[in-house]
Amino acid sequence: MTQEQRFFHLTGKRSGTGLGSVDGLSLRPALFAGFHDLTRLRYDYPLVLVECEGDGPFVHTLSGLIDASLAETAPAGIAGERMRRTVLRLEREVRALLAEGSSGLLSTLWREAADRLVAVGGVPAEQDLERARTALRADGQVVDCDAELPSLFVAHVWRIAQAGTARRLQCTIDTLVGKLSDLVRADHLRSESGRRADMLRSGVGASHAALFDFDVMAKLLAGPSGKSALSAERRRRIDGVLAVLRGQRFVGGEAHGYEFAEIDTALAAFRERLPAMAELVKAIAVAELEVAGHYVESKHDDYLRGYDQRSLGSAELALFPGYLVCLDARHGGGPGRTRIVEALSEGVPLKILVETDDILDESTFSEGSFSLGTQLARSAMGLGGVFVLQSTSSNLYRVRERALAAMDYPGPALLSVFAGAGDGTSGLPPYLVAAAAMQSRAFPAFSYDPAAGDDWAQRFSLEENPQPALTWPVHELAYADGELQRSSERLPFTFVDFIVCDPRHTAHFASVPRESWNGGMVPVGDLLAGSAGGGETVPCIYAVDADRRLHKLVVDQKLVQAGRRCADTWHRLQELEGLKSRPEPIAVSASVTLASPTSPAAEAPAVELNSDEPYIETPRCTSCNECTLANNRMFAYDENKQAYIKDPSAGTYRQLVEAAESCQVAIIHPGKPRDPNEAGLAELLKRAEAFA
Repeated sequence: MTQEQRFFHLTGKRSGTGLGSVDGLSLRPALFAGFHDLTRLRYDYPLVLVECEGDGPFVHTLSGLIDASLAETAPAGIAGERMRRTVLRLEREVRALLAEGSSGLLSTLWREAADRLVAVGGVPAEQDLERARTALRADGQVVDCDAELPSLFVAHVWRIAQAGTARRLQCTIDTLVGKLSDLVRADHLRSESGRRADMLRSGVGASHAALFDFDVMAKLLAGPSGKSALSAERRRRIDGVLAVLRGQRFVGGEAHGYEFAEIDTALAAFRERLPAMAELVKAIAVAELEVAGHYVESKHDDYLRGYDQRSLGSAELALFPGYLVCLDARHGGGPGRTRIVEALSEGVPLKILVETDDILDESTFSEGSFSLGTQLARSAMGLGGVFVLQSTSSNLYRVRERALAAMDYPGPALLSVFAGAGDGTSGLPPYLVAAAAMQSRAFPAFSYDPAAGDDWAQRFSLEENPQPALTWPVHELAYADGELQRSSERLPFTFVDFIVCDPRHTAHFASVPRESWNGGMVPVGDLLAGSAGGGETVPCIYAVDADRRLHKLVVDQKLVQAGRRCADTWHRLQELEGLKSRPEPIAVSASVTLASPTSPAAEAPAVELNSDEPYIETPRCTSCNECTLANNRMFAYDENKQAYIKDPSAGTYRQLVEAAESCQVAIIHPGKPRDPNEAGLAELLKRAEAFA
């Protein structure tokens, strides 16, 4: 540690020439170094949003749809492998089209991508792609993980949920209208006017009219057929109910709109419609009583006469669609936290989406202040009756069922989403930034469902967060040292590491030339964990530039304080989940197998590494099929089509070593042989050393 480094840490200011600015370096966390072109990876995005009814899937991953198509259509043998390679190339082409700005239905993008591949691959490629296309199980709008995703995704889920509500209300109204109309029609047929020849003819219909003499029939039925079943008062009541049911505007062709850009506009629309809502609820109640023959004027008239909008409760409001409000807080616009919480506390069935793209609030950044989006969800949980879901855009597919539950919830709901798009100057894909925000605990995913149970243990859930028992996820960083020798360190991915992604906060970092690296520069994770610090050390992080050169950055005290506050917030969430009762390995050197902090793959559970056991670094798999083709009993793909060792006993040690040697990204580690009598072990063990 130098005095200049210490001075920057304490003040955030550079006092000499020994430290450099990070502006313009396009830095990213060093653990991002392995991720460049996301179009070549298979992960949750892009998504296909499907308009569906009932309980069918309303969103698919592109990879999932293609895997299902291949499973159904790809033949065994070489022809099947050719088809799989062609279709997987088309998948990459669709991702590339989206990156270039294309949009539309999957069927449209499929044709555009197919045209590119057929131009090169000819008739065989065309046949393979057409065969796979016919087996696609769904079509819909294709959306990538970008700045527009949160609003598109949430609006889609909201429409799916509200379509169900609208169908149920419409079905109730149509059924009651039909039954009341039958009552009126049956009573009319008992009357003198109902027995006229023209009325009898209209009742039979044109196709059979020639079979009857309606004038003779009218004379035969001219005598009285009994007293009318409907009194004048009852007939007026039924006619009034039918008018309300037929004239309502909550569902059907001339229905009200329910999507808004402002809270106050949505609340005004809700309040304006309250009298009509009460009138419709009352009409439904009267209709049900009349259809069942249970309406008693002396009992029900007085009660229903006083029924108005003040009589509506949560059960009645649940009959109607909710009100979607999409707020963009990414650039400091929209209402503040107080106004949003006030609106949610009113009990109106508002479904509010708040998008944010910044974690730190520099305008009040004294002790590490956080932006609106990072605080809002926790504030809303305190209201008790609000469904709350916080997530990043990279995680929306994983929490899709929770999002649907929020939209189905009869009361207010808040969805707070970190979009990851930033101010557009970082050059990083929004997916990576959003995934890093969740992995670093800067924007953890969680939900609170008031209807899920009687206590917090049932209502609250941490959703998809990696290594949830740890304060910070731990990962291995491998790099070349000054002598170009391979070095590695196990480092936590902290809040501070995440902030380096955002060029708006570069002032909190200073670059240290490699010749000035020293033992007094300790990983910021050690300092945040309390295992390092004091006057002889300064916190630092590793970062890489666009050319993948490694940098070491000193961090100022303000950002470290923000990291501590982030850790405290995470600990409180752990306590709600009950995870703090688990033993937590604090030491940075904890031995765990981890996915990259920005890995598109699903998080692998932390397991103890054993150098004798073979394993694959699954999150880095590029789905090349080399190992699975060699032995599909030993090697298999997970749900993300990334390889893992399914059964190490299902093949020979030679196959493990050969698979490691043929792996394009060198992620297969053969371990030690299980059969000490296998032929050629001495040679195989020597070859395996390169992959230890």
